Amino acid sequence: MSLEYDSHNVCKECHMKFDSSFELVDHLTDEDEEFDPYLLLPTGHKLMVGSLLRFMYDNAHYPEQIELMSESTYITLFAAENGANFINELVEDMLVKSAFKDFDSSLKKLLSEEENDEGNGE
Repeated sequence: MSLEYDSHNVCKECHMKFDSSFELVDHLTDEDEEFDPYLLLPTGHKLMVGSLLRFMYDNAHYPEQIELMSESTYITLFAAENGANFINELVEDMLVKSAFKDFDSSLKKLLSEEENDEGNGE
């Protein structure tokens, strides 16, 4: 696959242009398939690099999410490299913290929308 200018988000077959490379890959992948490359860690765990990159892309405007995920991934890699037996706990903590940040922001948005609706007399 040769990369040309703008080819990171244009389908060579149908010439559709997508907003991101992630959307292009989704377009090129069969519906029953998912492209999520990973690195196999020394402990046998997988670092889901594809998911990590999608998360960072999706949260590019939320630096606190990127910061949390970067630190969590880094400490998880350290634990995996050094044979720490608490890696499962680290991964679980990372997922829970991330989910709660998403929940908090969604709740704030919902409450803000409700306040706006009430302010408009709806």
